[in-house]
Amino acid sequence: MSSKRSSLFIILLLSVSSSIFSQDKIGHFSVGFQSGVLMPFGDNKGIASEQMGISNGLTFKYLPSEHFAMGLSLRIMNNHFQGQSTATNVPITQVPFPFDFDWYPTDWRLKPYVGIGAGLSFFTVTPVSGLANTLKEIPDTYTTPAYLATGRAGLKYQLSDRFSVHGETTYYMVAEPGEAFLWQQNDGTIYKQFSKKASFTVGLFYHFKE
Repeated sequence: MSSKRSSLFIILLLSVSSSIFSQDKIGHFSVGFQSGVLMPFGDNKGIASEQMGISNGLTFKYLPSEHFAMGLSLRIMNNHFQGQSTATNVPITQVPFPFDFDWYPTDWRLKPYVGIGAGLSFFTVTPVSGLANTLKEIPDTYTTPAYLATGRAGLKYQLSDRFSVHGETTYYMVAEPGEAFLWQQNDGTIYKQFSKKASFTVGLFYHFKE
């Protein structure tokens, strides 16, 4: 009886090991959808502060080897400046567009990874009544581009040859745009974007393999 239990334990251990350490196929493209929360870093309490929001996006990757990936990310992040009331909250849409490099230190089915990226970020404010840019009057919306750098860490689990699930934390550093990101309400309230923020997302990826 003891021998049978030992055999079953060994078979189970080998099965789990095979699942975890199974290698991913290389030299292919993948596309994924990621969704989660956006968290600005700064004094996000009180009037005129940038609040938490949501982050959705598409990521396109090419995996030339089992340890590296490169590609483009397109995020659409929605949050708001806190106003005097809910009716005067100022909607914000931020669209970071970095070129990414990822490193996977293992060849397991469950892979930790880290990455860096650089590109542009577009920051769009939808004014409420009385909101004006400090440099000029604005129409329905006003968009300001800025330079962007990112760093991230995550876990990838390969469900099958075609699908994988990613859990990822991304840190965004937006180049300080100066006065272009200052907004003033007609009552004198000043709004300003935070230059540092993070997103926490979960994503499903499809792998194009022969």
